[in-house]
Amino acid sequence: MKTDRNDPEQFIARVLPRATSLDRAQPLSTQIYDLLREAIVTMAVLPADVIFERALSETLGISRTPVREALQRLAREELVTIAAQSGTFVAPVLREQFTEGALIRRVLESASIRRAAEMITARELDTLHDIQEVHRRAIERGDPVEAIRQDNRFHAAVGAAARLPKVLQLIELVRAPIDRVRYVTAREPEEGAMTLAQHQRVLDALVAHDPDAAERALLAHLDDALLRQQRVFDEHVELFEGEAGR
Repeated sequence: MKTDRNDPEQFIARVLPRATSLDRAQPLSTQIYDLLREAIVTMAVLPADVIFERALSETLGISRTPVREALQRLAREELVTIAAQSGTFVAPVLREQFTEGALIRRVLESASIRRAAEMITARELDTLHDIQEVHRRAIERGDPVEAIRQDNRFHAAVGAAARLPKVLQLIELVRAPIDRVRYVTAREPEEGAMTLAQHQRVLDALVAHDPDAAERALLAHLDDALLRQQRVFDEHVELFEGEAGR
């Protein structure tokens, strides 16, 4: 995962997928925010990497204003650090930030899944079964990025069944430091199969409309994942805190 932090061309290659184009009819700053956030959360760019603002605007053929707006939004989420006279850098993943995010997520998801177990519809259960299948195929072909995307879709679909959209938005925000660690843990061979099995237990409880069983299965899943994520954080602390490669 080593990168050249002072190479604008490599930065652009990591942030902008091939043939990336912006929709001029939609807010440019939002689209740039989405591209940068995805690169940061998936660890395509690493803590302490330089954000090449000018290269980004020139490659996309736009002014620097929407790029700066996107960076300000990312700074508010503590995903980038804007240093006067020095530049903009990918923010570190701090231990307390990661731990706090996991705690908030645990509280919010455990409350919402109880509600989901009571309200979930047959169509929503079918959606969860479909996500499980797509997730399984991603794991089988060794695609950790897609596997985590499907993992997050599963949790989002459960949250949507609880009819609590503001809770979903908050979980998305606090999950960012967790996801940055998960994109390293997901590369471990046993991670995918373990996650699928734990999701299946959550799904079985939802099918049974059993709030207690659903909450137990979810908390067992989140707590087990957190232990593995904490181990990986400790093993790669220099990477997450932005010291690797300095």
